[in-house]
Amino acid sequence: MNLHLSNRQLFLFGLFVLIIGVAIGSICLTYPFGRDQGIYAYAGKMLLEGKMNYSYVFDLKPPGIHFLFAASQFILGESMFNTRIFDILWQSLTAFILFMISFRLTGNKALSIVASFVYLMLYFRLDYWHTLQADGMLNLPFAISVLLLILSNERHSFLKIFFAGVLLGIALIFKYTIAAFLPMAILCMLFSVKDLMSLRVKNALIYSAGITVIVIAVGLIYFFTGSFKEMIDIQFVQTPLYTKIAYETESGDFIFKHIVRLFTGSVYSPLIALSVISFTILAFKKKLTFEKFLLFGWIVSSLLSLIIQWKFYYYHFLVIMAPIAIGSVYSVYIITDLVKVQNKKYAITAFIGLFVGYTAFASSPYYNNYSNLFALLSGMTTIKDVYISNGTTTDSVFTIKKTLNAVEKVNQFTNSDDKIYVWGFDPLVYYLSGRKCTSRFIYNFPLLWRGENTAFRNEFISVLKKDPPKLILVAQGDPLYFISGYNEDSKQLLERFSELKNFLSEKYVFRSRVEDFEYYELKAW
Repeated sequence: MNLHLSNRQLFLFGLFVLIIGVAIGSICLTYPFGRDQGIYAYAGKMLLEGKMNYSYVFDLKPPGIHFLFAASQFILGESMFNTRIFDILWQSLTAFILFMISFRLTGNKALSIVASFVYLMLYFRLDYWHTLQADGMLNLPFAISVLLLILSNERHSFLKIFFAGVLLGIALIFKYTIAAFLPMAILCMLFSVKDLMSLRVKNALIYSAGITVIVIAVGLIYFFTGSFKEMIDIQFVQTPLYTKIAYETESGDFIFKHIVRLFTGSVYSPLIALSVISFTILAFKKKLTFEKFLLFGWIVSSLLSLIIQWKFYYYHFLVIMAPIAIGSVYSVYIITDLVKVQNKKYAITAFIGLFVGYTAFASSPYYNNYSNLFALLSGMTTIKDVYISNGTTTDSVFTIKKTLNAVEKVNQFTNSDDKIYVWGFDPLVYYLSGRKCTSRFIYNFPLLWRGENTAFRNEFISVLKKDPPKLILVAQGDPLYFISGYNEDSKQLLERFSELKNFLSEKYVFRSRVEDFEYYELKAW
């Protein structure tokens, strides 16, 4: 099997995957940011100003996504539209790496393109809230890490193995749960019969060293910028506390039902089933070589990463898309290879029919989004109107229209160098208005969730008194039960924070109320 591609072929296939990525991913240009993307964008902006996340921006997510948003803003500038362009390019590059991995496994260019297509289709079928998330952005470094390990197995290279470890380390700082891949990768190395045991051990150590370099580098960055204590506290003390608050996922029935649905009734079920079939066939025929074990280790660890989070939010599924896209086309390759020559055309026809049917089913969310995109490109509507059309959660608790209106009011009542504070969960207001948050608590629930948070409250009030913001927004109609433990909105939760309520009444005057926000302006003395 010829696995060599010339530079010209790599360029042409890369260009083809990019065209597919632009064609499919262009619908995301009509997506605004949700709350999470607002956090990442604001944290990225602060990083570019030299202000470390966790010290200046309280967020529970690992640092990788903050640095990636900083990189996007550095390259393309600050805007929701430009960041979506960055996402299209990022995911297209990820899809091209998947093409290369698939080609190493199958030697089939058409199937490898299908793997890229399936990944891009699955990724961009998700809406504005669930794209541009850490779970999806880590797929690129993760995939390159896997590719380097496969290439190193074909022609041994300690350097490739080391950088494979480095890239997995980078993926880890997007999502810690993918650490499940590490023991599987090491087992693949140790049980690779191709090499002597001494070389297998060296491979595992060098791979681990690459990961360790990233872990140490990240620790040193936060240590020397004076943010190590805050990073450790938020990532390893506050995040576990947050995960225990009021989640319905504490119910075993909830977890069981979602696991069953994942494997039997989701859009991912056919791809997982095909991956399992190929693994079973290879195990039965005793053809589980290093790269095949590695692929299935990637699939299994990604599924574990999804399941052990227990919440089953749509964006948590992003991490499984890359490996099952490859696993499914590899299964097609194996099955068609087993079919007798005279029956191959029937098998290929059947798989093409299944692929077309699956694509039609999986791509149903695209239909309305393409109409919005065409309306925008033709000038029939504005980007703001398209954002408003696409930017509402299914329960209507968050809608980008309210956020955009709040930004207009903030710009009306304040100057660009004034600080503000939003008592609620809408950090996008800071990013879009260009106003700084007066505190590192850019959302309010760490100050009020169930559990001990006296130190956070004291810190917050101290900062407010020292540097009172020009404007305070108090949100209503934003129930925070799943993140605070209280079935109350921010306005009601203000009653539970008497220090802030008193500070607001003493220092601020009510200015107006628009939709779900009340505006309080600092009194002139």
